[in-house]
Amino acid sequence: MAGITGGYAPHPYIGGRTAVLRALAAWRMEWPGTPRVLVLTGAPGSGRSHLITGFLMLCDPEYRNRLPLADLDPSTVPPDLPAPAVPGAAGLSAAQVVWLLAGHFGLAADEVSDVFSELAALPSPVTVVVPDVDRAGPVRPAGEPDRLLREVLKPLAAVETVRLLTEMPRRLADEFAAGFPAGTVQVIDLDAPQWADPEGLVRQAEALLDPRLGAPELPFTTDAATRRTLAEAMGRRAGTNPLTVELAVRSVLTGGGIGVVATHDEADLPSSVGQALDLHARRLGADPQTLRHLLAPLALAEGDGLPVGLWARLAGALAGKDMREVIESGGALSEPFVESLHPDGDAANHDGAVGGRARVRLLHPAIGSEIRAGLPNVRAAQTQIAMALLEAVPEQDWSKADPYVRDYIAGHTLEAGLLPQLLTDPGLFVHADPVPLRAAVEAVPIEELGAPARTYLRTAPLLTRVQAPVIRRAALLETAFVEDGLPEYAEAIRHRLGLDLPRQTL
Repeated sequence: MAGITGGYAPHPYIGGRTAVLRALAAWRMEWPGTPRVLVLTGAPGSGRSHLITGFLMLCDPEYRNRLPLADLDPSTVPPDLPAPAVPGAAGLSAAQVVWLLAGHFGLAADEVSDVFSELAALPSPVTVVVPDVDRAGPVRPAGEPDRLLREVLKPLAAVETVRLLTEMPRRLADEFAAGFPAGTVQVIDLDAPQWADPEGLVRQAEALLDPRLGAPELPFTTDAATRRTLAEAMGRRAGTNPLTVELAVRSVLTGGGIGVVATHDEADLPSSVGQALDLHARRLGADPQTLRHLLAPLALAEGDGLPVGLWARLAGALAGKDMREVIESGGALSEPFVESLHPDGDAANHDGAVGGRARVRLLHPAIGSEIRAGLPNVRAAQTQIAMALLEAVPEQDWSKADPYVRDYIAGHTLEAGLLPQLLTDPGLFVHADPVPLRAAVEAVPIEELGAPARTYLRTAPLLTRVQAPVIRRAALLETAFVEDGLPEYAEAIRHRLGLDLPRQTL
């Protein structure tokens, strides 16, 4: 029967990966001989985060009641235990992840290092799951995944009463596993033959092509035999990568089956994320480089997506030509690779988000990795973006700037090598979100920072800890500039910014 493996139904969210789920279930039940620490790794788009999300559904006492547990392979279902701690790393600093852990377990630690000793002193072993390591950090160029690995995950794994599950790119997984006693850490590479799931990829493609599950009704989706044949071809071409399968399906559906369905030529199906981009552009009669130019601002964007109004401006800056018409008329070109978030945070097709503060983002971070890898010079591209963002600040008044420009220009200028030059404007210090700005400034060698930036760096821990509003940030910074002998910056905050400030004590 379709969708059944060994007489059991596949996990309804994961759709396969039985071998990996068995290893995860054995880890959760502390089966004798199983390692205390598990690391999932694999190529970008291999489904690490997706798999952990599906496994956590089985670990949550409330959510697992909604799953058809009786139909699943019993060896893939963990015991009914309290839910593990899950300090997701996406967008967070290493320190923030530690404090999430401390809060979950009710620890009274005052320093980050105290958290690990207090965890070791707890009366019972604890289970921790840390997903999205590769997405850690308020700004991408600051290198927070490496810091998270060294300052949090390795010390956490060294606590013998902690059972840890995490996922990360291969580069970090190799470093993480080094130095632990044999049998402590197991690295599961989702692309390795013993963990790969080719039949799962076919089921994934078949489900995405099925009109009963939301696909459009087209000749190759409504006929079950044709749908199965196409799904098998997509699975073969994708190798071990679920994202490649998803992009292949989205491309074929967007193009109405142009090319591959008509010719039945598997060479028209992608075997990688990069091929998915290029084949889709050619299928629609476009230059693949045009598509990459279109997506480059999203690949270099910070935070959770780029405001729609900035997309064309930044695409034009990178391409050296006006890209507005391409974006406005070329929805089918970018559609398989892009999604939008409405102001309330819900995802939608990128042409369906209008009004408010709609943001556009790439469907998956691996698409961004592919686009960035194809850029001739990332630093030069970020310089072009930074200049375009600066030009978008009305009257160079940061209080009037788009929130994205205000909060994330530091991340762009950091990767461009221009951040120290930017850190002379007290208006930016006052109005920018202190969390991403602090992360970017901390990534610059201290000897490259001018006096105003060093004052900001000294004040930033207080700004981020109390999540101070603009008026209080201004007051705290004005006091700090006075204390550091920079009265002209204090004066600029008090008068040029038009703020009537109470004096603060740092």
